[in-house]
Amino acid sequence: MAQSFNNFTDLGKAFGLKVKSKKGRPFICRKCGEEMKHVPGTNVYLCEGILPNGDACGNRVLTKVAS
Repeated sequence: MAQSFNNFTDLGKAFGLKVKSKKGRPFICRKCGEEMKHVPGTNVYLCEGILPNGDACGNRVLTKVAS
């Protein structure tokens, strides 16, 4: 009897494949060099670092896929 699958994860489990976990790399700000903070539930990273002249950096990055 044929099985039906709702997603690729279930299909992979049926074939005995193991899913590799993705480790997210930290985003580094190109303006000040600090690590950027992820905004939960979005694909936005914000920099909370300080520029050499003493101003707040405020740089932001959009990613292709929400992490």
